[in-house]
Amino acid sequence: MTTKNLHRIGFISSNALRQILVAAIGVVIPFMVIQHSSKEIWGEFVSLLLYALLATQIINWGNKEYLLRKFSETPSKIKDDFSSILLTRLPLVLLFSILGFFLFKIEFGNYLFIWIFGRFLIHSYEVLVVYEKKFNASLVIELGCFIAFTIVFYCLSSSINFKQLLIIYSLYQLTKGICFWLLFSTTFSSDVRFNFNYYKASFWFFLLSILGFLVSKIDVYIIEQFDNKIVTSDYQIINGLLVFIMSISTFIYAPFTKNIYRNSEFTIEKTKNTLALFGLIIVPISLLFVYGFVRYFLNLELTFWFYVVAFFYVFPSYLYGIEIVNLFKRHEEKQVVLFLFVGTVINAVLSSCFLNLNFGITGALFGSTIAQIVILISLKLSTKRKPFTNND
Repeated sequence: MTTKNLHRIGFISSNALRQILVAAIGVVIPFMVIQHSSKEIWGEFVSLLLYALLATQIINWGNKEYLLRKFSETPSKIKDDFSSILLTRLPLVLLFSILGFFLFKIEFGNYLFIWIFGRFLIHSYEVLVVYEKKFNASLVIELGCFIAFTIVFYCLSSSINFKQLLIIYSLYQLTKGICFWLLFSTTFSSDVRFNFNYYKASFWFFLLSILGFLVSKIDVYIIEQFDNKIVTSDYQIINGLLVFIMSISTFIYAPFTKNIYRNSEFTIEKTKNTLALFGLIIVPISLLFVYGFVRYFLNLELTFWFYVVAFFYVFPSYLYGIEIVNLFKRHEEKQVVLFLFVGTVINAVLSSCFLNLNFGITGALFGSTIAQIVILISLKLSTKRKPFTNND
C-alpha cells in the first residue's frame, strides 16, 4: 500500500473517530441527565436545545460549504475570506441571543447567549478543521472538553436540576469554542471588514444547510409541540442515533471534499457504489445497536416495523450523498434546495398527520422516511436527465 493511500486511510480514520465521538457525546449527555435526574428534565431541556440548533443553523449561513469551495478556488486568500465571513455573521449571534430573552425565561437568556456564541465559534472553525485536516487536534478538544463537562456534572449535585444543566452545558459549549479559536488563532487576518455581499453569495448554501437540517429534525420539532416531555426526550435521542448512522457515509468522503471540487476525474459512480455497499452493511448492524440502546437504556419496546422504517429512513443517505457534493461543485445548488424543500414539507405534513392519528413515534419516523425516499428519487431522476461526466 502506497504512502499516499496510508495517509488517506489515516485522515478518514481520524475524522471518522472525531465524528463518532461527537455523535456519541450527543447521545451520552441525554443519558447522563436521564440517569442522574429524569426524562422530564431532559425533555424540558430539549426545547432550548432545538432553539439553539435552529439558531446555529441560521447563524452559520452555509459557512462551511461555501468556504470549502472558496478555499479550493482561491487558497491564497484563506485568512481574509475566513476572517471577513466570521465577522459578518457575528450580528446574527446577537440577534438570536436577544430573541432568546423573549422566547424563554429572562434568567435563561444569558446562558443561551453563552451557548449560542460557543456553537458559533465551533461551527465557524469546523471548515478549517476539515480543510487543514486537523482531525486529531479536534479530537483532543472534543474529548478534553467532554471529560471536563462530565467531572463538573457529577460533582455538582446528586440530582441535577434544569438551571444547573443549562449553566454547565452552556459553559461546555463556550469552552470548546474558545479551544478551537486558540487552535486557529493565526488564521485570523488583521485587516478584516464586514462583507454583507456574503449573505447573497452564500444564500443557496444557507438554504441547503437549513433545509438539510430541517428535513432530518422537523419531526422532532413537531413532537416537541405536543408537549409530552417524556416522548420528546425519547424521540430526540432516537432521532440523534439515526441521524448519526446517516452521517457515517459523510465521514468517509468529508476529508477529501476539496479533491472532489478540484479533480474532474473523480470516479463518481465507483464511489457511489462503494458507499451504497457500505450502507447495506453498516445500517443493519447500527440498527442492532440502536435496538439495544433503546431497549435497555430508554426502556422502550419498539416494534419490528419501527426498525424496518428506520432502515429506509437511514439508507437513502448512502445513495445520494456524493451526488449532492458534485451538484455543489457544478454550482447547481438550486436543484438540491428544491429537493430538500419538498422533502421538508412532506416530512412536516406527514409526521403531523401520523402523530394526530395516534401512530406515535413510528408514525413520525414514517413521515420522515417518505421524505427521504422522495429526495432520493428526485436526485436519481435529476442525475439521469443530466449525467455526470469526466468533463464536468
